[in-house]
Amino acid sequence: MAYFGGDVLIRVRALRAVGGYRNDLIAGEEPELAVRLRAANWKIHCLDAPMTLHDAAMTHFGQWWRRTVRTGYAYAQGAYLHGMGPSRHWVKEAVRALVWGVAVPLATIALWSAFGRAGLLALLVYPLQIARVWNSQRRQIPDALAYAAFNVLGKVPEALGVMTFAKDLVTAKRRGLIEYK
Repeated sequence: MAYFGGDVLIRVRALRAVGGYRNDLIAGEEPELAVRLRAANWKIHCLDAPMTLHDAAMTHFGQWWRRTVRTGYAYAQGAYLHGMGPSRHWVKEAVRALVWGVAVPLATIALWSAFGRAGLLALLVYPLQIARVWNSQRRQIPDALAYAAFNVLGKVPEALGVMTFAKDLVTAKRRGLIEYK
């Protein structure tokens, strides 16, 4: 297993050896710590059993949107910190967010400008992607269609998070936690 979540037992010696958790991350601190532990030759073992339940207590679309922006920010920050290393930490996730959340909409606008309404057919990649994700998850997840739809829709706020991190990096702004509740 590459990462662990917030409920974890860590040897004190291992935690101290890598400098502990980073306090400059707004999200994704556990996977980032896992990257540093593996780089320092520590092993990560995961139990194949549920350990705890996590209730994000999100009941409104806006909460989901803000949490997903935060996820995109964490992807970009993780890729910035460790993306050039052997783990390529969260590079794929950050790029995927930019492709689906920015490049596809911009390409659709360009095709619409060039070919009129026919260019809007490019938007069909979204339902096709939803169908692909649904098909890959339908046997594992009870609400696979909702999962697939929100997975694809989530690339837009993830891309906003990636771009927000890039803006903060360029302007040297230190961002606090992006609250979603």
